[in-house]
Amino acid sequence: MLESKYEDIIKMEIVKNKDIPMTFNEMIVKFDKKFENNDIIHKSIKIKDYFGDNIGKIKARDKLLNNKVINSNWLNRNGEDFKGLYIFIHNNIPIYFGISRGVIARINQHIKGKSHNHATLAFNIGLIYYKLLNNKEYNGKREDFNFKKYVEPFKKFLLNQNIAFINVENDDELYLLEIYCSIKYKTILNNFETH
Repeated sequence: MLESKYEDIIKMEIVKNKDIPMTFNEMIVKFDKKFENNDIIHKSIKIKDYFGDNIGKIKARDKLLNNKVINSNWLNRNGEDFKGLYIFIHNNIPIYFGISRGVIARINQHIKGKSHNHATLAFNIGLIYYKLLNNKEYNGKREDFNFKKYVEPFKKFLLNQNIAFINVENDDELYLLEIYCSIKYKTILNNFETH
């Protein structure tokens, strides 16, 4: 049991309001401007050119920096990766919005991951493929899904798509931006279901 003096302090702390630098509506207006100022389709890059075979995290980062796809001021303290939103694009249409504290590492997981936890985008596309082949939804455990048959082909598919990035440092803004984008662009591959 907590000492009463700590219990009282904790109770006072947990009912405080969080300090948020802008209102919800101000964030939404900022998001619209962010997309007006970032032509994500024309600034997108071919994924395989930056994350393909024999390209690891450091090599990808260097290539992204050298080609001015990302800015050095985006990089985290250790200079290896950056926080932000990434957008998978197929035929000039955004198909998936993701967020990460380590975007470069996360893209590598999407296209090189060995499990449903890492290659989640390919896994979600694999579920569509499963339904087409079997005329029914997959309702088993995620870890029992035939990864090689249903997911691996879509890792290759994703490698041939384009991707764009937007650096976002504020965590509240980053999480809200992912949901905002998936709703605005109606991306069926974004799924906020917990598992």
